[in-house]
Amino acid sequence: MEVQGHPQHLQQPITMSMERSKSQVLYQFLPENTFDYSGQRGIWKTTRLETSDASGTVSKDYILGRVLARVRNWDGGQNGFVSNNTDHYHFGVPEGVRAEPFPTTYECQKCDKAHGYYTADEVKNNNPDLTCERSGCDGNLEQYQFVSVHTCGEIRRLYPQKCPTHGDQHVILNRRNSQRVRNFHWSCNVSGCSWETPIRNYQNCNCDYRAPEAEENDGMYTTVHRAGSVFYPHYLSTVNLHTAGIGHLRNSEDGAKRAIAKLFGLSDADSLQDVSLHQRTGEVEVDDEKVVEIYTTHDDITTLDQAREYLREQGTLESQTILERLGETLALDADGETSELTEAGDEILQYVLSRESLTTDTLDELESDARDRGFSDKADRINSYHDDLEALGFDDVRVIEDFPVQTFVYGYTRGSREEGEARINAFSQSASDGDGTPIFVDTSETEAVQFDLDPAQVLLWLALNIPGTSDPSAVNGDIVLPEVSSRDDAALEHARSEIESLSTDEQWAFLLNHLAPVERYGKFQTDLDDSVEEQVTEHVFQLVHTLSHILLKQASTISGFDRTNLSEFLFPRALSVVIYANNREEFNIGGMHTMVEQQLDNLLGQAETHGNECVYDPVCSQRGGACLSCLHVSEISCSYFNQVLSRDFLFGSRPNTDKDIAGYWTL
Repeated sequence: MEVQGHPQHLQQPITMSMERSKSQVLYQFLPENTFDYSGQRGIWKTTRLETSDASGTVSKDYILGRVLARVRNWDGGQNGFVSNNTDHYHFGVPEGVRAEPFPTTYECQKCDKAHGYYTADEVKNNNPDLTCERSGCDGNLEQYQFVSVHTCGEIRRLYPQKCPTHGDQHVILNRRNSQRVRNFHWSCNVSGCSWETPIRNYQNCNCDYRAPEAEENDGMYTTVHRAGSVFYPHYLSTVNLHTAGIGHLRNSEDGAKRAIAKLFGLSDADSLQDVSLHQRTGEVEVDDEKVVEIYTTHDDITTLDQAREYLREQGTLESQTILERLGETLALDADGETSELTEAGDEILQYVLSRESLTTDTLDELESDARDRGFSDKADRINSYHDDLEALGFDDVRVIEDFPVQTFVYGYTRGSREEGEARINAFSQSASDGDGTPIFVDTSETEAVQFDLDPAQVLLWLALNIPGTSDPSAVNGDIVLPEVSSRDDAALEHARSEIESLSTDEQWAFLLNHLAPVERYGKFQTDLDDSVEEQVTEHVFQLVHTLSHILLKQASTISGFDRTNLSEFLFPRALSVVIYANNREEFNIGGMHTMVEQQLDNLLGQAETHGNECVYDPVCSQRGGACLSCLHVSEISCSYFNQVLSRDFLFGSRPNTDKDIAGYWTL
């Protein structure tokens, strides 16, 4: 993809270009972001993306609904998202970048004189050769690398001031031997003149915006243009199942319930489309006292099983429909478009439909294929992985050949990406080729590995860490977990047997009843402080997210992909992690497939052995157990900005901390 603009040093404008991938554009070359143009061509700012229409491959109503839900609940306020109508938005795939020089404030490399221009056009028209305009000096000009930004979203260049005595011909940027921009002054360079003034006094956007969590003095601040705080893109990712009929299922009244029924194992239909919620399933267990009563009052009945069979023949044990069973086990609010059932159902819908519609290979399928081709050693090795998975609490692993990730970049903030500290801004309608407010789209179909945790093992871990899960008055719904009196083996085995006595749908129902949404900014969406729901949400999400980062880091050493070329996608409610290649190539190199076939045991072994190592311990453990050394990955790779992570949830709290979490991998 070309980044195009007009070079600064030529009288006649010509086109320059540099090649960049679409993924780079979505994170580094978005409108209103600055970048260093390759080949020492200076600092530029993107003005517009040339785009092609992506609306035919996008579930527009769903994506816009998610975007508007985020920005309109953004504590810092939003700007530019004014319509609920999808026709007022342009879903565009970046095809090219248009940019111009910015900032337009320069410094003479010979005499240090500051030169300020209002626009790039003024530079091109008045000083295309970029030479010093001070009389008698012919030095070359270079841009200051500093810009001023405000949490409202404004970005400004530096504004040189005039000396009251000598005008602007001798004004320089006096850095005063400081690395801190706030200490910089505009000074007059004339011998004997003592005039100077702080640059911060003149860097104002004059708006009335103040972030909710800002300090009293919340004006613009000046920093290097490439500082991370200058521009934060905001995006969401989803599995692109547009062609698999996800839009129809989302819009149907029972689409979410069908997906949950499949996850719960209540339907053996081949596809979600074939699931009937009126299908009969299972039996309603009668009260044990009723069974005992029949056993004691009927001389011809000699066992409890015969008593149950008698009740079955009498019609007392009647099967339920799937819909009735869901109504009995789920305790989710089903009212409104953003109900708990809709939120949970949509995530499960993506998970189940992706398993149905994508090209996947389970371990059993990989083993069978190896045996069919005569590779018995490879098949035996794959078969041995099941013990490793069970030991670490995994239920299954799958290789996906065509994982379709769709990323939508819908706005940006400056100064902070925290919602109480900045306003989120939509891109200008002039920032793309389409009509309407741009939402930039990147679709990639790539190879991936999916790791599913064992729900029974997760429930045992929750019962051990959250005593309230055994309290009928504290949980959501009628399903409770056993009380774990201690952490010794006998207590754990007793609790494990009680959890395994729960049916599959009861195990999953407990999880769904207590998992609230988690925004990608790391905010748990529950209003019940310290409730079982909040604790379960925090524990499960941080377990899944931490596991994802550890697997991603270890996979980068085995799969052949650089760490920045791997990303995560989480299905927290399905206890599932997907690690996928984000290299956006038109072909797959097969690294994921080879890693699972040949080195899955090494991946899991390294994750368990080295995942809890950090060069900054014990400090890191005392401050949450997540930092650049141990868990943080590239923000391109992480869906949640490296937030809500902690090694404690996998490996347990260390003695030098004030937490007491039993790690999932310590069970």
